[in-house]
Amino acid sequence: MSHDSPILPIRSAHTNIVTLDHSAFSDAPDRFPACRDLLAYWEALRGSRQMPARAEFDPRGIEQTLACSFVGEKVAPSVVRIRVAGSVMSEALGMDVRGMPITAFFDPASRDVLAEATRDLLGSPAMVTIDLSARRRFSLSPIRARMLLLPMSDASGQVTRLVGCLDIEGGLDKTPRRFQITSLSRKEISGDAPTPSAPFVPLAPKTEPSYAFAEAPHSFRSKRAAKSTSSIKNNSLRLVVNNEKA
Repeated sequence: MSHDSPILPIRSAHTNIVTLDHSAFSDAPDRFPACRDLLAYWEALRGSRQMPARAEFDPRGIEQTLACSFVGEKVAPSVVRIRVAGSVMSEALGMDVRGMPITAFFDPASRDVLAEATRDLLGSPAMVTIDLSARRRFSLSPIRARMLLLPMSDASGQVTRLVGCLDIEGGLDKTPRRFQITSLSRKEISGDAPTPSAPFVPLAPKTEPSYAFAEAPHSFRSKRAAKSTSSIKNNSLRLVVNNEKA
C-alpha cells in the first residue's frame, strides 16, 4: 500500500523548473505503457511488503518493457549508478550507460532535483515518477517522456537497489539528448520492511555409505602390470661368481 506525500522536500536552487503535482501517477497512463507495466510487475512482486528484493526481479516478467528499463545501485545517499540498462537508455545518450549515474540523462539544471528525489526514494522509501521534456531537432514540439523509479532491497535487506523505466512518447530520433524535469511526484510506501535473504548454504558432497560388516576393499592389479613386472625380473642381469680354481 502507498499514499501520496503532501510535498516532496526539494532544497535545490533550481526549484523554479519543477512543478510539484501528484497527477503523474494517473494522468493518461496509456501514454506511457512501459511505466505502467513495470509498476504492475513491481507491485505483484512486493505483495504486502514495502518492496521486492533485487534477487526476485526476473527480466522475463517485463519482456515488453526491457528496452527502456534499467537497474541501479546506490553508491551514495543521493547517487545511483546504472548496473544494467535496455537499448533505449543507451540510445538516449548515444553511448553505453552502464556505470553512469542516473543524473546523466538530465540537464544540469534538473540534477539537484533528481538527487533529492533519489535520496527520498532510498530513505523513506518511496516511489518516484518524473515527467520529462526535451527539444526535438528541427521541430517546435518537445519530446515528452516519463521516468519511473522504484526501490528494491539487497541480500542484506538494505534499500540499495532500484529499478526504473524511461518511457519516451513517440520514441527518439538519432540525436542524443538530455531531459528537463517538468513535474515530479512522490509516493511513500508502507508495508513490511525488507529482511535479509537466507544465506546460501552449499550442498555437502555425496559420500559412499559405510557398512559395519563390510570387508576391506582389495586393491586392483591388472594382469598386464603383473606380467610386465615378471618380465622385468626375468630379463634382469644377474651376477654369477665362480669360486672354482682353474
